[in-house]
Amino acid sequence: MESLRGLTSSPASAYDELVTGQKSIRYHWQGILSVIRSLPGGLSERVESARRQLEESGATVNLLDDRGAPRWAFDPLPFVIAPHEWATLEAGLIQRAHLLDATLADLYGSQILLKEQLLPPMLVHANQHFLRPVQVTDGTAPHRHLANYAVDLVRLGDGRWYVLADHTEVPSGIGYALEMRRVLARSLPEAFRSVPIRHLRPFVDRWHDALQAMAPADIAQPSMAVLTPGSLSATYFEHVYLSRLLGVSLVEGGDLVARDGQVSIKTLAGLRPVHVLLRRLNSTFADPLELRADSALGVTGMVEATRSGRIALANALGSGLAETPALIPFLERVSQRLLGRGLDLPSLDVWWLGEPAALAYALANLDLMIVRPCLGADREPIVVGMLEPADRKALEERIRAQPGQFVAQYPMTPSLTPKWNGRTLAPSAAVLRAFVVADGDSYRVLPGGLVREPVGDTALRSLGRLNGTLKDVWVLTEDAADVQVPPTRRFHQLAVERGSADLQSRVADNLFWLGRYIERLDNDARLLRTTAIRVAQGTMGPRDIVELRLLGRLLARANLMDRTTALASPDSAAFQQGLAAVAADDRGLATVLDAIQRLAATMRDRFSADMTTAAGPLMSEVRHRLLAARGNLDPLLDALDEIVRFVATLSGLAQENMTRGTGWRFLDLGRRLERAQHVLNSALSPFAESPIDWDAAMRLALELCDSTITYRTRYLGQLQPAPVLDLVALDDSNPRALMFQLHAIDGHLAYLARASHVRVPLLPSSLEKDFEAIVRRFTDDEQAWHHEGLALAMLRDVVADADRRLDQLSKAITRAYFSHVPAAQAVGSFGG
Repeated sequence: MESLRGLTSSPASAYDELVTGQKSIRYHWQGILSVIRSLPGGLSERVESARRQLEESGATVNLLDDRGAPRWAFDPLPFVIAPHEWATLEAGLIQRAHLLDATLADLYGSQILLKEQLLPPMLVHANQHFLRPVQVTDGTAPHRHLANYAVDLVRLGDGRWYVLADHTEVPSGIGYALEMRRVLARSLPEAFRSVPIRHLRPFVDRWHDALQAMAPADIAQPSMAVLTPGSLSATYFEHVYLSRLLGVSLVEGGDLVARDGQVSIKTLAGLRPVHVLLRRLNSTFADPLELRADSALGVTGMVEATRSGRIALANALGSGLAETPALIPFLERVSQRLLGRGLDLPSLDVWWLGEPAALAYALANLDLMIVRPCLGADREPIVVGMLEPADRKALEERIRAQPGQFVAQYPMTPSLTPKWNGRTLAPSAAVLRAFVVADGDSYRVLPGGLVREPVGDTALRSLGRLNGTLKDVWVLTEDAADVQVPPTRRFHQLAVERGSADLQSRVADNLFWLGRYIERLDNDARLLRTTAIRVAQGTMGPRDIVELRLLGRLLARANLMDRTTALASPDSAAFQQGLAAVAADDRGLATVLDAIQRLAATMRDRFSADMTTAAGPLMSEVRHRLLAARGNLDPLLDALDEIVRFVATLSGLAQENMTRGTGWRFLDLGRRLERAQHVLNSALSPFAESPIDWDAAMRLALELCDSTITYRTRYLGQLQPAPVLDLVALDDSNPRALMFQLHAIDGHLAYLARASHVRVPLLPSSLEKDFEAIVRRFTDDEQAWHHEGLALAMLRDVVADADRRLDQLSKAITRAYFSHVPAAQAVGSFGG
């Protein structure tokens, strides 16, 4: 057995990345340290700027944490690597990528490594990451199994780099590395002007070309997409980031369909073939038919589609087999067999306990070792020396019972790199993650990466996750120009296209409901603010009491207040306390805010960087104001004002930053439909009261439609039903009027019918004529509004009919565009 490296080394034996043994600063660190020393305001201000940018971009946000705690912290001081050292690492990483790719091709193909006993069969056949349905023997295997790859490296006390872990299933981190570089370049521009750093953009361009080259050979204009499990993925930020960076669609399993060996994206215009998928979804979830029956994230028929050769996956299904830690002890001889030479970049010493000699040695030295399960999903390390006696005994019994399920290795001490602790530089352990992607017949390494400070008692803890403290990696270059390599593939001529309907049905659905919820939040806030203003002014006159009674009914109908409380006397303590408690209610505002946040998270790839950067802090401010307003009326008014400003900002950003394509149409369609129903159910609702208080009904109609100033300007404040109803119902120059919404809805539906060839019937023109007839009746008969006559009865009927038709329209839109119900069922009439 090979001699052991390390044993339980102490921090004193750790390699110092910054300082040599002679206590001098290593030459490649001197440039960045000189820049930091020359900063006029010190480093702290730059750190805060970078931290804020990362938070606003969503890079550090953990969508799974209700408390909003960041997933990782940012260290502004980069990890610097000299050019000659990087060249050695680069060669070793490329060789290792070739080796793992060849290993996967063999294990999912002819299995020569098993036949020649270079690998124990148990490491394959008993491994949860070996997917038998993917194995092929008829030559239909993918051209390349490993298209992108990440590897964790540590430098030990001898100054050499060793492989700590391979990540071949869904290698994450490259998006975070690129985003950190962008943020650091903005926060610390002096360093990028004075330190010769390798650029990352050429790598991204070559990666895009390499992914396109994976498409079937007969496809002139291949279509690519990033396949994500969804917004609840811990690395969803990266999925969105990569889709934007590469200029491709972000799709979920529900957006795809596999038919006749072809995978296509379901869009409003029909099925659009996709030829390359950058897979960020674990293999086992990719196909519920052949891999995991309970998966709701994959595509039925995906495995068969990959066999047909009509789609390429990066990485190929089943690639997680190569990251099994139990393979590490055998890679040297596998490399000799498949590549004809040994490993240039060595791995840490790991013992697979399925071998009797390794098992005997590990049991004899168990208290000094770290043990890991190796063939299942759980690979978390167990530091044996830290276990209680009973737990240690139980572990030893598990190992003796199933030795092949475990690997063992000695703890190691990673090198130390300088870290900014808020005041000064302090030493910190460093695990380097490098990224490798396919490029033609070879591989290309990102000239940078991430350095992670290990979390917990060992560098093996949470290897597959990005947490703790991360920092950028700077690879120095001897050529300051760092000439960009031109793309290897020529461009294909594209047809000029506008107004395409290549929008996923799921995305259209989410945009439609995001628009509805944004508008609902605005309407609810305005309704609450109208009520709170009257209560907060103190003494209530008879007119205030009447209006508050009407508003109480509207609050109950909108589910913003408990019905019993909402219908209590407005001057009672119960009503006022109930209103002040709205901010603490889990219904109403909180529910709508949660829906907006959830939908906005799934739509990050559809919004501009300015929109996402602005929306995050605004949403946080709204929630903060609502928390501060619990049980107190004055802070509640401040919170409601903040909500109105938040919605106005979102609306302005969408108006100015979104192309008027199908996505914007669905977002605005949702808003217009919701606002139209608000006019009917809130602004015009007081006219349905019996007996009716005309003054209160007219004042509330104007106020809830934000039209009071317009009315005063036109009519000098004299309230009459005809002009009030004209302004809030018929005036299509008023963006809050009913007809403005209905005309906008008609325009959107007409556009969508042209773009997608799917027609939803427009609202009947008789609605506008009915409202016009009501306004004429009030105009012609001066006494019509002094009692509950025919005009008022007509108004109530028309309002109820319009509301019913809008409900039917919403369902028809869902059937036609989101559920893909056949046209004969989708385009029913709105009449009757």
